Formats: sequence, C-alpha cells, structure tokens
Amino acid sequence: MANEGHQDRRGGVALSDQVRVARAARQLVGYANLLRWAANFQREELQRHPEHAQVMLLSPMQSGRFSFAIEGETLYVGIQPFEAAWAAFIPFSGATVSDRLYLMADGVSFMDSHMPPLSLGLFVDEASKRMSMADTKFLQFIQVTVTEGYVATVGEACGDPIPMRQGEVITQLHETRQAKAKQQDMGRFF
Repeated sequence: MANEGHQDRRGGVALSDQVRVARAARQLVGYANLLRWAANFQREELQRHPEHAQVMLLSPMQSGRFSFAIEGETLYVGIQPFEAAWAAFIPFSGATVSDRLYLMADGVSFMDSHMPPLSLGLFVDEASKRMSMADTKFLQFIQVTVTEGYVATVGEACGDPIPMRQGEVITQLHETRQAKAKQQDMGRFF
C-alpha cells in the first residue's frame, strides 16, 4: 500500500529513486544529443564561460538558430528539429537573463555516478530584448520551422514551462552548491 511519495515502493524501489533515475535517463539522452549537435560546428561555436566550467556559451551564430517571442508572462523560445533533439530532453530547472539567456539544468546522481549541472548561454543581441525576457515568469520551448532565415511555422510546445529566475547565472550556481552542501551537513545530524 502506498504511503507518502518518498516512501512509496514499487518493486522494491522507492518512488523518489524511480523519479531520480528517470530524470537522469532523460538528462543523459539530452546531454548526448547536445554533444552530437555541438559536434556539427567548429570548436569556437560553443565555449566555456571564463568564470565557471559548467556554463557553456553558444556563439551568436548558433544562438541565431533560436527564435524568441513573449506573450503575457511567458518567454517562448522557438527550437528547430535539430535543437529539439536535446532541448526537449534536458530537464532544465530554470532560466535566467543577464548578459545572455541562460538555461540551467541541475546535476543528478545515478548508478554511483554524477552528471554535473550544466547551463547554456544563448546570445541575445539587444539589451532591450534581454530586459523584456527578464520580466517574464516562465520559459516555454516551442517547435518552429525556419525558411530563409524567418520563422515559417510555429508548432507545439515542447516540455513543461521552465521557471524564470532573477539574478546572474554564476551567482546562482554558487548559491545552489552552497545550499546543497548545507543540506548534506544538516542531514548528517538526523
């Protein structure tokens, strides 16, 4: 009989473990597809952030493969099929806007291994666009097709809305790391 969510066991495996493993599997597929996608471009098209190794910056050329629209409190990010292969699988936990639009995925542990967190920075050419993006509450991927540099069709939404966060990506990564370390320290007492 099922109890609380973290105590629910099916086939001897806690529900929380099932959720974590399912998330890790999606993330692994997403990361692998991101690497395949990046392998199609020259090395300088995807660079590490100078202040944090787990933040990758897309060049203006590759960032141009994404389109943006704002409706209400939602920032819609148009993704073409080539980008959907990874964007639809990586379980992004949040997004933030500062000098770029950053998509953030938390790290996850599975099978005695750990997939580190990853943030992707998409170049946005105008400060006014970034300010408008920063005022939204959610980011939603949406399928698009592009013809001759223009969005030709808009399709279905991909995945769940991603919450927008306020602040700079590097600061948020450090705060998340500190919060997890504090939680682990507290867990040792109980």
